[in-house]
Amino acid sequence: MDEQMKKAYELLGLHEDATREQVENRYFILLKKEKSQRQQEQSTNEVAGPTHSEINAAYNLIIGLESEKLSTEPKQSKVSHFFYYYKFHLISTIIIVLFAGFMIKDTIDKRNEEARKPPIDLSVTVYGNFYFMDEEIFSQNLLSLMPDWKRIKVTPSFVPPQFSSEQDLAYQQKAMLLFMTEYDQLYILDDTNFQGMAGQGAFRRLDEMPGWSELNVPAERIVSIQTSEDTEAHPYGIDLSGNRIFNGIQIIDERPILTIRAAEEDWDKTMALVKRILNA
Repeated sequence: MDEQMKKAYELLGLHEDATREQVENRYFILLKKEKSQRQQEQSTNEVAGPTHSEINAAYNLIIGLESEKLSTEPKQSKVSHFFYYYKFHLISTIIIVLFAGFMIKDTIDKRNEEARKPPIDLSVTVYGNFYFMDEEIFSQNLLSLMPDWKRIKVTPSFVPPQFSSEQDLAYQQKAMLLFMTEYDQLYILDDTNFQGMAGQGAFRRLDEMPGWSELNVPAERIVSIQTSEDTEAHPYGIDLSGNRIFNGIQIIDERPILTIRAAEEDWDKTMALVKRILNA
C-alpha cells in the first residue's frame, strides 16, 4: 500500500483493513462533524480537523474513484449512499403513511356506515365489570321494549375489578376517556363503579327528574347515595338485577345499576325507556 493511501486511511481515522461499509460510515460522520465545526468557527476562519475537500479526497482514493471523475461522481455517490443509509427511515415513513391511510379509510367507512343506519333514539353506556356484554343483543333487548323506536346505541366500557396489569390500566383509561368525551342518556354500572362515580356527582338525582313519582320504583330497588354536594343520601340509581333486558348476556355476579345522565331535551325519551325497563 503506497504512502498516499495510508495517509487517506489515517485522515479518516480507520485501519487499513477497514471494510467498505466502515469507510462509508466514517465518511458521513466526518462530513457532519466538519460541517458543524465550520459553522461554529466561521468567525475565526479556522476549522479544526480535516477539511471537506480533504475528507472527500481520502474517501475517493480509498473507494477507488478515478481522479478525473471527482467533479461529478461525489454527488451521485451521495445520493446512492443517502438511500442506502436512510432506507429504514424511508420504509418506516412508508409504513406510517400506509397506516394513516388505513385509519382514515376506516374512519370514513365507519362514518358512511353510521350514516346508513337509522337515527339514534337513545344512547346507553354499560360501564364496569361486564366483559361479556354483547352490545347487539343488549340493543335488541332494549328495542323490544320500544317497538316504535328504530335504534338504541349501546356502548360497552369494560372496567376490570382489579388492576393487576398494564392491560387492566389501559381498559380503565379507555373507559374514563369515553365517559369524559361521550355523553349518553342512560348508564348501567356495576356496584363499585356506581358508588365511585355517583359519589362524585357524575349522574342526575332521580327524585328531581320529571316523571320520577310515576315510575313507582319499589323501595328495595332504589339505590341511594350521598354525593359530595348532598347533605344526605338521595336516589341516584335503580337496581336492575334479574331484569329480562339482560337475557342472553353474561354479567357474572355484578349488580347492574341504572342511572341517568340525560340532558333536559332527552328526558321524555329517557324516562319512557326507564319505565319500560322497570315494567320488564
